[in-house]
Amino acid sequence: MATIKDVAKLAQVSPSTASRAMHDNPAISQKTKARVWRAMERLHYAPDFNAQGLANKRSNAIGVILPIDQQEIFTNPFFLEVIRGISEACYHAKMMVNLATGSSQAELLKSIDIMVTQGMIKRFIVLYSERDDPILVKLRQLEAQYVIIGKPYQLVNETPYVDNDNILAGSDATQFLVAHGHHEICFVHNDLKKMVQNDRLLGYQRIMMENHFPVNMLALPAQEYPGGRQLVIQYLTQHPEITGFVTVDDMLGLRIQQVLQSSEMVTGRQISIVGFNNSVYSEAAHPALTSVEVFPRRLGNEAAKIAAGLQTHEHLTTKIIVPHQIIERHSVVTM
Repeated sequence: MATIKDVAKLAQVSPSTASRAMHDNPAISQKTKARVWRAMERLHYAPDFNAQGLANKRSNAIGVILPIDQQEIFTNPFFLEVIRGISEACYHAKMMVNLATGSSQAELLKSIDIMVTQGMIKRFIVLYSERDDPILVKLRQLEAQYVIIGKPYQLVNETPYVDNDNILAGSDATQFLVAHGHHEICFVHNDLKKMVQNDRLLGYQRIMMENHFPVNMLALPAQEYPGGRQLVIQYLTQHPEITGFVTVDDMLGLRIQQVLQSSEMVTGRQISIVGFNNSVYSEAAHPALTSVEVFPRRLGNEAAKIAAGLQTHEHLTTKIIVPHQIIERHSVVTM
């Protein structure tokens, strides 16, 4: 296995110069850097940036904290795209990515504690924003820096975050249905403790109230099970006036669509659906689901760029708003 000395010898520089070139030190000329990088490529040399960080008692890794709900993580493409964006940015920043997961809050807290105290990781990306979250309390106790994907509930002016304007996105999704002649629209959610769902609800409510239309809401569990299906059937049976749904996520929209297609009690109802996140499933659905694209890969990428620049003694308050876009397909019809 090639060493830094081998790289330096091939590039005809000293090992210290080779090391500085690898770290893009401005004191090293571009010509010398290019020679070092060509030598690295030829020798298939990959520097252990994490080991270098640990030598300085600071890891060159970023911890990525996922929600506790494992079912949602591994079935919802949103999180995979976010992690993809994080990985891309960390690769270019020459940093490693460590995932913090847990099947319970206690497990997740323990995982974070180990990452900070033993792994010396001091920078994190939290993939969600939730009210009264003990995870954030733990990070502050450990004096770790973090970036949130989503708008923070607390310490908004002190916490760097990357988000969409979800109030506006909720308004736009609802207005899209209104523009197609829908007046009786229901907002579907599964966890209003999450800031993203609350904001999309606010956007929905704003459009409905501006038009003097009734506000309708339906709570569905995040996981699919027979009770969830029955809730949709029951709601549609009790509310024959409903002609449109705005769902906080494509996965909920697709579940409603399946019920409309498979249940004899509600088949034949012409109901329009607008989801969120523009997942790979939305285009494959029949009819293809109209969805709000929130660009999760970019959310992750921007969050990682911020996290890569965090220092333990700084209080960076960078805020980035990623735009959204309605992707019109066939799940919305004009009334």
